[in-house]
Amino acid sequence: MNSASENNRDRSAPQPSRSGRFRLWLLGIESWLFSLIAHSIILALLGVWTLPVMSRPLEALLDILPADPEVEELDEQPLMEVNLNLEETEPIETNEQFTMEDDTETLLPEEDPIEFSSADELEAAHSTWELEEFGDQLAQLAQPSDILGGLGQGMEGRSPQVRARMLHRNGGNMASENAVREALNWLARHQMPDGSWNFDHRQSACQGRCGDPGEITTAVRAATGLALLPFLGAGQTHNLPGPYREVVQRGAQALVRLMQRTPQGGSFHEPGGNMYSHGIASMALSEAYAMTGDPALARPAQLAINYICYAQDPLGGGWRYQPRQPGDTSVMGWQIMALKSGHMASLSVPPLVIQRANLFLDSKQVDGGEGYCYLGDEKCEYGQSTSAIGLLCRMVMGWPQNHPVLLRGVKRLASHGPSPKLAYFNYYATQVLFQHTSGKGEIWKKWNTSLRDMLIESQATTGHESGSWFFEREGTHSKSGGRLYCTAMAAMTLEVYYRYMPIYQAKSVAGDFDSKPQQDAEAGEE
Repeated sequence: MNSASENNRDRSAPQPSRSGRFRLWLLGIESWLFSLIAHSIILALLGVWTLPVMSRPLEALLDILPADPEVEELDEQPLMEVNLNLEETEPIETNEQFTMEDDTETLLPEEDPIEFSSADELEAAHSTWELEEFGDQLAQLAQPSDILGGLGQGMEGRSPQVRARMLHRNGGNMASENAVREALNWLARHQMPDGSWNFDHRQSACQGRCGDPGEITTAVRAATGLALLPFLGAGQTHNLPGPYREVVQRGAQALVRLMQRTPQGGSFHEPGGNMYSHGIASMALSEAYAMTGDPALARPAQLAINYICYAQDPLGGGWRYQPRQPGDTSVMGWQIMALKSGHMASLSVPPLVIQRANLFLDSKQVDGGEGYCYLGDEKCEYGQSTSAIGLLCRMVMGWPQNHPVLLRGVKRLASHGPSPKLAYFNYYATQVLFQHTSGKGEIWKKWNTSLRDMLIESQATTGHESGSWFFEREGTHSKSGGRLYCTAMAAMTLEVYYRYMPIYQAKSVAGDFDSKPQQDAEAGEE
């Protein structure tokens, strides 16, 4: 009876409201649990407040590889700006436009050949060789703080503080610098609205006011990379004050946009330019990253390097028009220099690729290695341009300055003298002579004076063509690349005084890019 009465009193008593029940529930929680919840909320709020906001360009460019093997175009994104506070595939079977095979009579008597490495010293290559062991996940990417003065190792001469000294010391003058400036003005005026360039420069705002257009229109990636290189060589970047900052930024954006994503890396291969296009565009992208440390360029540059490694002929060690095709010396030159630029940007370059490239040069050497042929399928004969390419590659891949074959090759190359028509030969031969002599001595002085003055005098100075060059010769790059190609090559040739630091004076340039420096050094001392 008492129990029933109590139950009736409980049911008849007023019940707490919903908010009242919540307060009672809070009062029943242990104090330690309440403290834990409160502190967790505070820490979460602090984390949101202090977390840096990642820029959209970097997010977009880092997510570059697709989940499926289909080739897709990259979306256009603005480049991330880094203030460093400094001054200033539709494949084709053949492509004769880019063939650079020249046959030249031997000017010096043959000497006993020197022994080089053999294929037995390396692992046997196989046709299914993959890039997995050095994919982009293993890339050793440099941070902006790791770049020397904002410039990749070996590119310090492009800074305003160093460039003037190197120009004067190595044989340049105000007239040559004025010629470079006028060339950059011409290239800037012929940039396309989307930031790219075309060898048929009439498609730009030029509207046909300049003569001698290039014949190929399906090599936009090559034209864009080639036009960007002289700006970069002069120290102009997208994130530093300068008259061409916007030009370089739009050009770099165009390159990233034009890259195609593949499972093997980022490809610039295209009809009309094939692997030439890839090497040239990769070189420009790597240099832009080396000079700025812009993280938005890091992954695209590494992917371009990865594609070069994939495209190397796994048996012969060279490169040609199509990936993994038996190589030629001319196409190889652009790939090696792109790999070197990537190495200077602290990108990942596998030593095996360099070893195989040295083996390819072994197979194309003439007179023991002082000269190089183009293909050499039947008879390997000395070619001026291909010999310059081969010797430059040998130097950047580790041959010491006193290598006896290199000494003979440099003298033989210098004996030809600069060419009034071959921009390709002048570009490579000038680099060989400058790098080997470090801009000193009679050989360099004689070559430089002749070439420098010839280029200054042959530059157009009137009308819309002012600042440009065109070298007439049938069957060479001049015909296919036209005035834009000639102008870019001549400008880079006149930038030789500061574009790269001398290999044999800068330890940072030699680095560990060579595949077997100790053996080559010993060979040079014999």
